[in-house]
Amino acid sequence: MKKITISLFAAVLCFCLFVFAETALAYVMAENHPIDIEMSRMIDEDSSTASVMEAYEYASKEWDKLLNENYKALMGKLSKQEQEKLRASQREWIKYRDLEFAFNEEYWSKFMGTMYIPFPYAFQSNFVRERALRLGFYLEDLNMK
Repeated sequence: MKKITISLFAAVLCFCLFVFAETALAYVMAENHPIDIEMSRMIDEDSSTASVMEAYEYASKEWDKLLNENYKALMGKLSKQEQEKLRASQREWIKYRDLEFAFNEEYWSKFMGTMYIPFPYAFQSNFVRERALRLGFYLEDLNMK
């Protein structure tokens, strides 16, 4: 019995390590995404506070477009039951996003200095980026099936 428990534990551990390693690799590979590259180029070109905010706004809009594209494509590949769950998940994510954005803006407004002004913009861009990539990873998994 003890050998079976240890074997089962080892199998579960190996599976978890594989899944986490795959996810970590996907996020590292996503760092070279064209949206990130363009945003970095914009900031490198002009690192004034206003330009940094514009770069993050650009990225936020592009990530939102990609999020919507991935969502629509993913919905087209799911069963009705999966579609309902994804739709509910996305609606709750939007509520969560809006609350996080409101909190983040309020939080950073207390800090003095121009260096803090772009922080909410960076947060928003990264928040939407994460969801867009997550939906894209689901889509990639289904495309490899």
